Amino acid sequence: MSGPFFSIILPAYNRARMLRTALSTVQYQTFGEWECLVVDDGSTDDTKDVLLRFQGEPRIRVLFNAANKGMNASRNLAIKEARGRFVTFLDSDDLWLPHRLEAFRVRMAASPDAGFVFSNAYVWRFGRVVGTLFDPARVIPEGVVPGYYAVGDRQLPYVTTNVAIRREAFDRWGLFKTQMRTLDTELFARFIREGLPVAAIKEPLSVRRIHGGQLTERHAENFRESLLALESSGASASLRAAMRESICREVAVYMLKAGRPAQAREFLLEALGAAARRTLLFRATFIPGWALASARQLRRAWLMLRHHPAWACGEIGKINALVAPLLAAEQND
Repeated sequence: MSGPFFSIILPAYNRARMLRTALSTVQYQTFGEWECLVVDDGSTDDTKDVLLRFQGEPRIRVLFNAANKGMNASRNLAIKEARGRFVTFLDSDDLWLPHRLEAFRVRMAASPDAGFVFSNAYVWRFGRVVGTLFDPARVIPEGVVPGYYAVGDRQLPYVTTNVAIRREAFDRWGLFKTQMRTLDTELFARFIREGLPVAAIKEPLSVRRIHGGQLTERHAENFRESLLALESSGASASLRAAMRESICREVAVYMLKAGRPAQAREFLLEALGAAARRTLLFRATFIPGWALASARQLRRAWLMLRHHPAWACGEIGKINALVAPLLAAEQND
């Protein structure tokens, strides 16, 4: 297959300003052998106007869904048109660092058999970098690993913006399941189960924005889709049961952190039955909402103080300096 080394898949739905920023970080890449397929998923905001600004860039191709079909249906549309050796992803609310593709290309040259490659990322919240997606010193399994490693972040701490997959894998094992509306882990679990080798880059190469309105905030739906991914992972029945309970607890904790104790309690009862009542987590769902809200505000204040750009040093200071003007321009557009 002739074409660029990378095909970048970028679905967008009603995030015109964020899309412009994301596309700008694609144009800044130091490695130039790429095409970017943007899918406007039936947007009703100014997305089309934003895309007009990039019409002079021949490497950017725009596809349209007449109506909103969802993230994974949009990705599938673009993958079918992709001509690159590797398919890589960028969500419209995230950013890439300028050497992101170059670093991936170097890693792929060092591990030519790898078909599922992912990197670390900086986490941007409250107007600043508040850490990385995972500890760079963390030991991460690579090579051929069990498919269930792709479910949750206990083994493979990836998010889609940081992933690149060998193009031929989609031809062999299929596309994203469109019934998955909030997660994409089912496809990754399926590919890794089939033996697609994994390689990790521990350097942060993107900036993952945490903000309200993300699909990852739909916790109960995420739980159901995680179970679908487990079914595709090749895990044994006993392992699926253990992982189901672990994922359930994680989801309930997220609900508590979001200040929704009644929802967390109802979710635990539905997922674990009477056994839920015997857990410390279930008792925590009776903490008053005002107390949870206060704890959340205190945590936010602590993170903002601890990671204040005024005393950020070294690489974090450089990332703050790179990202802040992009986001300021986004807000002033």
